[in-house]
Amino acid sequence: MDYLLILLVVFGIILLISLIILVVRLNFTISKIDYMLDDMLKKLKTVNHAFEVVDKVTDSVSLINDRVVDLVATFIANLFAKRKKVEKNEEEEF
Repeated sequence: MDYLLILLVVFGIILLISLIILVVRLNFTISKIDYMLDDMLKKLKTVNHAFEVVDKVTDSVSLINDRVVDLVATFIANLFAKRKKVEKNEEEEF
């Protein structure tokens, strides 16, 4: 019986030591991951500013494009409306 108790104590000590080593390595790995995430977040913030600038420029170009298309469409619509009015006036004269 004494051998079984000694064997259990030895395995318990080995398990405890291995768990302590595992926790220390896990703590080291987590600190590395935390440093990498902080670095990545800093880089993403700088890239995010660049994307915001591109987004604002794209919105401005889109707004200008919409205005130009609207002006051209209005001009064409007015041109056809004037032709129709001229054609109606010519028909009324006859």
